[in-house]
Amino acid sequence: MNTNPKMNAYETPSVMKFGGSSFATTAHLKEVCDWLEKQVRHRGSHHRIVCVVSAPSGLTEQYRETLLSINPTPTDRLIDAGLPLADSLGAVLVAAQLQQLGLRANVVLGNQVGIRTDRNYARARLLNLDLEPLRRELVDQQIIVVPGGQASAQDTGETTWMGKNSSDMSAIALAIAFGCEELEIFSDVPGIYSSDPNIVTEAHVLPSLSHGQAVRMSMSGAKILHHRGVSYAERHGIRLVCRANGGDFSVGTVLTRDAPGVTTIVPDARSQVFAGNHAALDAAVLAFQATDVPYLRQREPDGREWLAVTCGFFDALHFLRKRGIELELLPARVVSVITASGELLHQLVAPDRLPDLARALHAQYVNSQRTADEHQALPAQTAEPLSKTLSVFPRAEFVTHV
Repeated sequence: MNTNPKMNAYETPSVMKFGGSSFATTAHLKEVCDWLEKQVRHRGSHHRIVCVVSAPSGLTEQYRETLLSINPTPTDRLIDAGLPLADSLGAVLVAAQLQQLGLRANVVLGNQVGIRTDRNYARARLLNLDLEPLRRELVDQQIIVVPGGQASAQDTGETTWMGKNSSDMSAIALAIAFGCEELEIFSDVPGIYSSDPNIVTEAHVLPSLSHGQAVRMSMSGAKILHHRGVSYAERHGIRLVCRANGGDFSVGTVLTRDAPGVTTIVPDARSQVFAGNHAALDAAVLAFQATDVPYLRQREPDGREWLAVTCGFFDALHFLRKRGIELELLPARVVSVITASGELLHQLVAPDRLPDLARALHAQYVNSQRTADEHQALPAQTAEPLSKTLSVFPRAEFVTHV
């Protein structure tokens, strides 16, 4: 039993999650840390902040491409050892900037975070969480910076990684464990859009969204919040507040259990679509389910079946062949309509036709009768990416693997 009176001297901490675009440049990094410094001063001496961060934009992918240029088929355990280093570096940079501003800030890495998982390498699944290491740090530190996605195996203690974009899972799990009612999530857009605004210019920010709708969007390939994390938030009834990571740090979308339904369009330019006989498709589904790989399966009216993997950060073809499952990789991508009632409509399209189909479906299904003043444009990216200066090898040497 802890008898240190300082241990409980602070309030329930705020948990915040910052995406990699928050640290895309040194200017972005300073803007975010200046805002955090103001929050610390405003909330009082007893308040603490747990800040979960992703790697600077593009850095994880650069590390991945560097690894694949050396070995195209590394084991998932090797991936777990290497790719989280990008998130660690991001956390160190944030803590360093916070210290420069005069705050008491520190980084907690790997098994010190207290997140315990199974050994499903590269997509480790949360089993439990021990807050004691973080509580000890919060006695003296005003802000603790945690690299997202990092954990340790419950039975062996070895480093594990919960997968690409799993910083959301880390932040949601910590917020729930600390008893927070909400989690603030910051990114380069203020919220979740009715479609990908990089493809559909008429897409608009959704002021509210249900957890369930966000899960369906994520599973269909939307680059929004991590589906496992959102499902966990729904089970525990925690609000997810999406905010911009610059300017006035405005709130865009609030996710709750009972938000009214809306219709959204998800064009997944990274989807990998397969066809094959029924037995092979069944085998692939079982393999994906066993390792938490998100997928879609559909039978067309003419009887043809297809299967799509909707996480682009994954070599599905190699994964299947390694398990002796032979499927044909189709030259197609998936565009999904997710209706206000939760119905899912998936359509295959040639890669070069994906933008046109997404725009047409948005015009058909989504009520986007808004004035130009109501549309929210993506912020311009003009500064040189910070990740460019952090890459292990020059970018020109990278070999891209789908």
